[in-house]
Amino acid sequence: MGAVDIGMLIALVGCFVGLAGWLAGRDKRISSDAQWKGETTQNLKDIKDGVSGIGERMAKIEGAVSNHETRIAVVETKIGIDNEKPEK
Repeated sequence: MGAVDIGMLIALVGCFVGLAGWLAGRDKRISSDAQWKGETTQNLKDIKDGVSGIGERMAKIEGAVSNHETRIAVVETKIGIDNEKPEK
């Protein structure tokens, strides 16, 4: 009878050790996933900030191009060049 009780005790201890190991591994995976998600979120935020900055810079460039178009049109008018397409 003592051998069965000792075997049962060893089996229960083994189950608890296995369960504790599984829970510890799960906690480590969860924390590493949270860290990865945090880094990914920060990278996406950086990309978003960069893209919104591009829109502002494009608006400035469009304004400059419009200004140049106006100035070129004035010069063309002064020297007598019409907006004709060149003949091929």
